[in-house]
Amino acid sequence: MRFPIVKAFSATVAYLARHWPDLLKALWLPALLLVALQLYAMPPLFAAISTMIGLGDNPEPAAAAAALGELAKWLLVLSAGSAIAFPMLTVASLVHFVRGDMNNRLFYFRYGGDELRVLAAYLLMSVMIFAISLVGGLAGAVIALLLALFSPATKGATSGVGDLFVNLVTLWFRLRLSVLYPASVATRRIGFDLAWRATRGSVLPLLGFWVLIGLLLAPVGIVLFAVFGGDIAAQLMKMAEIGDDPAALRDALAPVLDEFGRLFSRENPAYALFAVALFLSTIVTTAVTNIASGIAWRYLTDGSRSAGDAERAA
Repeated sequence: MRFPIVKAFSATVAYLARHWPDLLKALWLPALLLVALQLYAMPPLFAAISTMIGLGDNPEPAAAAAALGELAKWLLVLSAGSAIAFPMLTVASLVHFVRGDMNNRLFYFRYGGDELRVLAAYLLMSVMIFAISLVGGLAGAVIALLLALFSPATKGATSGVGDLFVNLVTLWFRLRLSVLYPASVATRRIGFDLAWRATRGSVLPLLGFWVLIGLLLAPVGIVLFAVFGGDIAAQLMKMAEIGDDPAALRDALAPVLDEFGRLFSRENPAYALFAVALFLSTIVTTAVTNIASGIAWRYLTDGSRSAGDAERAA
């Protein structure tokens, strides 16, 4: 059965409109934990990156080691916290839709088999995407080098084509696994093979569906950037004017990172407003993307398993 783009999109919107109170009840606590983690870890993380950039091409070994240690520490904090909050958010938003499990409490706070399977699925997908990028990047570099030996003028164009190819392959891979999390929650398995089989032959319809979902979420990003991203936009404009000078680009990147850090810092005059906006946007984007993924999973698998579970649990 061909994946019905418009019907799936309409079903996503209808489910969100009907069940937003249940989703809000399930998501608010995991979202609060994730946002609190970001507000805590992001300022020192951006500061550590900015410090490393500021060391230049030939830093003192001691200074480089200290900066690298600081960066590693905050990356570890952010990764460890996200490994708890992200699976909770994902399962909380999906468990009713794909399995019919009702959350009768005012919050969702659980970390068990479902969350561990979602975490394993995320890690597996991330490793494979990294491998695709690494292998594709190396292949593109080799091809660009070989062509440059025969025609130096084609080096830049070949590199751009290679990057485009890697991006297209990565997009295709993500679309093939775009129902990975509902597959994991619905079947109580990691779900990699299930998602891969379910999306076979449906890549282009899924692309159209996710474009519509992106348009649905676009106002959230536009509002956030319009309200809080003015200083960052100004710094990015300065970077765009620099051109291809690596040293100048490196020097211009530090202010951009500083602006990002200040956005998450309590020294930001709009800190409270930003924290609320980040909290609400996290809930909205999580609910929309995961329910959309669940809807796609149901249509691609003809809804037999998930619909039956929902009816028995109702």
